[in-house]
Amino acid sequence: MRLLFLLIAVLYLFPLSGQVVDDSTKQIYGPKTTKFITEENFLTNSGDYRELDTSIYLMERFSMVDKSGRELQNLGSIGTALFPVFHTPSKLIGRSSGYTAYQRYAFDPLDIKYYDTKSPFFDLNVMVGGGNRNIIDVGFSRNINPRWNVGFDYRRHTVDKQLAGNGKGDRLVEGAAFVGYMKYKHGKLPYRILFHYSQLNHNAIEQGGVRFLDTDSLRADLFQFENALLRLDQAQTNVKERRFHIYQDYQLAEQFQLYHILDRNTEENTYKDFSSGGANTTTYDTYRDFYPNFFIDDDSTYQRASFSSFSNEAGIKGDISSVFYRGYLKFRWVDFKYNYLNPDVAAFEQYVGGYARFKWRDKFSVIGEGEYIVGGGYDLKGTLSSNLINAYYQTSNSAVPFIYRNYFGNHHEWANSFDPIFSNQLGGSLKLGYKFIELVPEVNLTSYQNYLYFDQERQPQQNTGTFLISKIGGQTNFRFLNSKGEGWHIENKFFFTTVAGDGASLVRIPQIFYNGRIFWRGNWFDDLVPFEVGLDTHARSAYYANSYAPEIQQFYLQDEYQIEGYYKADLFINMKLDKFFISLKFTHIDQPNDGGYFATPFYPGQPRVLDLNVKWLFFD
Repeated sequence: MRLLFLLIAVLYLFPLSGQVVDDSTKQIYGPKTTKFITEENFLTNSGDYRELDTSIYLMERFSMVDKSGRELQNLGSIGTALFPVFHTPSKLIGRSSGYTAYQRYAFDPLDIKYYDTKSPFFDLNVMVGGGNRNIIDVGFSRNINPRWNVGFDYRRHTVDKQLAGNGKGDRLVEGAAFVGYMKYKHGKLPYRILFHYSQLNHNAIEQGGVRFLDTDSLRADLFQFENALLRLDQAQTNVKERRFHIYQDYQLAEQFQLYHILDRNTEENTYKDFSSGGANTTTYDTYRDFYPNFFIDDDSTYQRASFSSFSNEAGIKGDISSVFYRGYLKFRWVDFKYNYLNPDVAAFEQYVGGYARFKWRDKFSVIGEGEYIVGGGYDLKGTLSSNLINAYYQTSNSAVPFIYRNYFGNHHEWANSFDPIFSNQLGGSLKLGYKFIELVPEVNLTSYQNYLYFDQERQPQQNTGTFLISKIGGQTNFRFLNSKGEGWHIENKFFFTTVAGDGASLVRIPQIFYNGRIFWRGNWFDDLVPFEVGLDTHARSAYYANSYAPEIQQFYLQDEYQIEGYYKADLFINMKLDKFFISLKFTHIDQPNDGGYFATPFYPGQPRVLDLNVKWLFFD
C-alpha cells in the first residue's frame, strides 16, 4: 500500500501540460470532463469516449457472483473459486491451461478502461463487509498532455474465514490484482497505441467444505459456520498471472488502417497441503480421508501447473460507408507443464480471422465474425441488434484444455486423447414495452458434442454424444412513477432450463432460476440526493450442483448431496451525495436461525451480515 500511494503522488507531481485551465472559482472538473474508451472500441471502430457511470443502480452488487447476476457459483464467500451456473461455450478456441476457477479475479484485457482526463482522476471504492470481508478498488488516471494518458487500477480482497474461523484476521482469502496502463496518440501522424501490464496474486485457504456427522445430520448441524467441522485444515491455493499487452494502429485512410496486437501471458497455479499429524476426530483425518490416492507422499502435497502463451496479431481494418471490416493473421505459441510432469505439449497455432459490421443509422446492426486455426478449430458468430429484436448464432470447434489431456500429481494421474469440443448456440430476445410494463422474452439453445467434464471420481471424461440445453425465460419489469419520476420499480428475471439428449445427466443446471429486485427510487433534500431502497432477491430450484476439487481447481459431478431449492433476500439502500456514493446492505436478511443455503455442495452460502460499500470520485 505504501508503494501504491507513492505511485499516486509521483503521478500527481508529474509535469502537466495542455490541460484545461479556469481562473474562476467555478468547479469545471467532474464526470463529464473525464471519459474513457476500451481496446474493443479501437479494434472495431465502434463507439466514442464514454462518460463515467454515476448511477447508484445495482450498487449493492459488489461481489463477482452478484455482478454476474448470480450466474456464477462460489464456495460461499467472496474471493473463492468460481464456476458458471449456466454452461456456455468457451471464448477461446485455442489451447488453454483449463485452470479457470480463479481466473476472473484478474483484469480482463478487453474490460480495461483507457481514459481522457482534463484533471487527475482518482476513483476509490471500498467494501467493508460483515465477518471482516473486505474489497478495496483504487483507480487513478491522468493526462500527461491531451494526447498521452497514464493510470492504474488496484483491487484487493481480504476475507476472513466464515467457517471455523479463529477470530478477526484468520484469513480465508488474500488476493491482489493490478493493472498499469498507457494510451498515446501521435501529435502529427495518425498513429495511436495502448499498453498495459497486469498481474494477479491470489491466495486462498482451501477448507474442503463442512463435514457432515452422518447422513441423518439435522439441518442445524449443517450451518454451524464458526463452529463447523471441516474436511481440510492445511490446504492452500496460490494463483499468479502476468500479462503484457500492446495494441497499436495506423490510419492510411478512413477506409484502410493497419493494426497490431502483441500479448504475453503467464499463469502459475500452486496447491499445497500437509498432514496435521492426525485426525481432528476419531473418525476423520483432514488430510488422508479427503483425497482419493497418494502417488508421491502420504504426508504432504505440493503441486504446480505453469502455462505461458505469446500471440502476435496483425491485420487491416476500415470503414466503407455503413460497413466496417477487419481481417487478420495471428500466430500464437503456448506451453504447459507440471512440477512432476512435462508432457511436451508446446504448440504453435496459426489463425486467420475476419469481422464485418453493417449498421443502418441507429436502427439496427448486423455483425459477422469468424476465426480459424490452420489444421483445425474454428469459431463463427453472427448477431443482429435492434431496438426491438436481438438474435445471435455461434458455432465453434475448440481445442481440449491441457489439464484434461495430461496430469500427474500426488492424488491424480491420467493421459487422454480427447477430440475437440463442438458446440452450437442460438438465441434471441424481444424488447416490448407499454406504459409502465417492460417485457423481454428470451430463449437460448446450446448443443454440445464431445463435451468435457470431470466425473464423480474427479477424473476427466468426454461424452461423444450430443445433448441440448434449452434455456427459456426473460424479464418482466414494472414501473409505478409519479410526475417527478419517483416511485416503485419491480424487476423480475426468470429462466426455466432443461437438458435433453445423450449425456444430459452430465450437465447440472437448476431448472428454475430467478432474480428479483423491488425498490423505491427517488430524491431527498430538494432533489439533491438520489436514493434507492428495496430488496434484491434470488431463488433457484434444487439440483445436484457440481462439487469442487481444490487440488486440481476443477468442479466435478457428484451424486451424494442435492442442494435444496432456496430463496434469499438482501435489504439495501443506495444513495449519492455529489461525487460520494454509499450502499448499505443487510445480506441474507431472511436467513433462519437454524439454517441457510448451500452455494456449492458442502459449502454454506454467506450467512446474514451487514455490508457497507462506499465509492468516492475525485477530479482535481
